[in-house]
Amino acid sequence: MNIRTVEAFVVKNEVSPRTGVSILYVDAHSFVVVKVTDQEGRVGWGETNAAPGVLDCVVSVGSSLVGTDASLRDHLDTVRYRAGSLAGGGFAASALSIALEDLTARRLGVSIAEMYGGPMRTDVRAYAASGGYTEGEHPSVTWPHEVERAIAAGFTALKLRVGGYPIRVEAPLLESVAASVPEGFDLMVDANAGYAMPQAIEMGHVLQDLGFRWYEEPLIQHSGYVGYPELTARLSIAVAAGEALLGPRAAFRFLAERTADIVQPDPVICGGVGATITISEMAAHNGIMATPHCANSGIGLTASLHALACLPNATRAFHALEPFLEYGIDGSVWRTALLQQPHELTDGRVPIPTGAGLGIDVDEEHIREVAIATGVSN
Repeated sequence: MNIRTVEAFVVKNEVSPRTGVSILYVDAHSFVVVKVTDQEGRVGWGETNAAPGVLDCVVSVGSSLVGTDASLRDHLDTVRYRAGSLAGGGFAASALSIALEDLTARRLGVSIAEMYGGPMRTDVRAYAASGGYTEGEHPSVTWPHEVERAIAAGFTALKLRVGGYPIRVEAPLLESVAASVPEGFDLMVDANAGYAMPQAIEMGHVLQDLGFRWYEEPLIQHSGYVGYPELTARLSIAVAAGEALLGPRAAFRFLAERTADIVQPDPVICGGVGATITISEMAAHNGIMATPHCANSGIGLTASLHALACLPNATRAFHALEPFLEYGIDGSVWRTALLQQPHELTDGRVPIPTGAGLGIDVDEEHIREVAIATGVSN
């Protein structure tokens, strides 16, 4: 697979009023889009979050790919090795890996899901993922609106953001939300590291009594998920975590220590579609459910769909435990603006693309037009 060029584009849209999770508000959604082109003119696309250093890392690591003729496995090894010590390396490696997977599958004339053994499902159930708090508005106003919006859009599940207000304020609001949804509609929450252990346990008890399906990342993640095994053991509600895992090696200890009941690898963070599948299969061997996190820009969302296509159900006997697709309902335009034909939700489900590679047509003209920074390796 001889590589001719590697290009990177930073795209950004402003958010006003600001929205955010328990620990911060954001004023923009930013992503790095990667294009890898081979000597025959075939193209693969990847994507990741626009973390510090990612653009420079993609260009630097991309230069080691240009002119080489190697297998996908060798290219992925090169990307992960060379990116490992650089700022933004995990994110850059993930974007490059997805682009290489896309390019390789297109060369083979199969989808990425087919390249990794074939899909186990043709569509996946999606849950609406809240963009979080809106600056200047109280959740007593925004949460009911988000429930109504998710149901009207056809979703059958919703993940709210919690932790931005005291538990005594949010608990009765969550009780009201739980009472307002139709039977069979699932509710989850993401605390985004908003609690210390005592508050995490307190909110966990509130949520499990209300029948919420999972409780996502209530404690700090970047300390190596310290405290999570204890929290998971003390609650009956499923604790979900793992979106920050930088590959299968990082996941090994996470899973062995039963850090969470649900692991959430993200293709744009953990090393691509193949790495997401590997982590999920490791989880299955440990009796842990996997349902990938999704940064919710168009290319990354598509990568998540291909990973989800290949994932086993959490059990062989209970179909309701199939993995979910996270589908944002925030203000980001990039779920649709990067693709010529955005993904569509029907009866709460999203089809798995069947075309070669990622199975999407990227709107390259638009990306080049709106990019606020670019880089190229050739």
